[in-house]
Amino acid sequence: MLSEQRYEEIYNLLEREGSVRTIALCDALQTSRETVRRDLETMEAKGMLRRIRGGAMKLEAPQNKNTTYTSFSQRRDEHIYDKEAIALEAVNYIREGQAIALDSGTTSLSLARAVKTRFRSLTVVTNSFAVAKELAGAEGITLVLTGGVYRADEEAFVSDVATLIFSKINVDIFFLTTCGISVERGITYQRMDEISVQNKMMEAADQTIVLADSSKLGNNSLVKMCGLDEISMIITDSGVLAGQVSAFERAGVKVAVAREIS
Repeated sequence: MLSEQRYEEIYNLLEREGSVRTIALCDALQTSRETVRRDLETMEAKGMLRRIRGGAMKLEAPQNKNTTYTSFSQRRDEHIYDKEAIALEAVNYIREGQAIALDSGTTSLSLARAVKTRFRSLTVVTNSFAVAKELAGAEGITLVLTGGVYRADEEAFVSDVATLIFSKINVDIFFLTTCGISVERGITYQRMDEISVQNKMMEAADQTIVLADSSKLGNNSLVKMCGLDEISMIITDSGVLAGQVSAFERAGVKVAVAREIS
């Protein structure tokens, strides 16, 4: 049995039982204690469970809050291939001639690189200086930069000034990145000042699509932006578990899983 299949079995057992002992996992998975121990360590690192003496227990989403701020430059180097795969899936939901909004997340930068080579007629509205640098001068791309107060650690424009343009424009799709997304808490961020521009982008858009690598699913950060009822769908990577997908779909949110980049 492959490791991802074992993770899925363990996750489903915890969803049903709440906790499980290592010896029971060895029997259920027909594998050694050492393999189970490694699996539980990996799943705990991914925020999928909490290890306890002699086994593991289900991690309740409200207890799992990420309050440590990580800068844009640090996040840019995390889950690189997953973000690229998500971006390649996201372009399938864009049509020539549309207007899209990209926020200041690192997955937005991956999507900017993808649309740059795919479309010949597209308007991109963004508060991200990194996205703007990527798309500046790209043939067929009309680039609209919000302006505002520049925050170097996010390579983005923030403050109320950065939101003013959205009362004047209409956007077809807002691609929303996030620090965490769960059925229980919705979409969450590390800091309060991150969400003002995203809220206005959402208001200006016909639909909002969340771009989130699988490490973000089921996790919560400090500040809640909105509930799942405000979004159209989630695009994530192939590392997501079937149980996670079904939980969001039971909550009424479609989940698209990007193909792994070979």
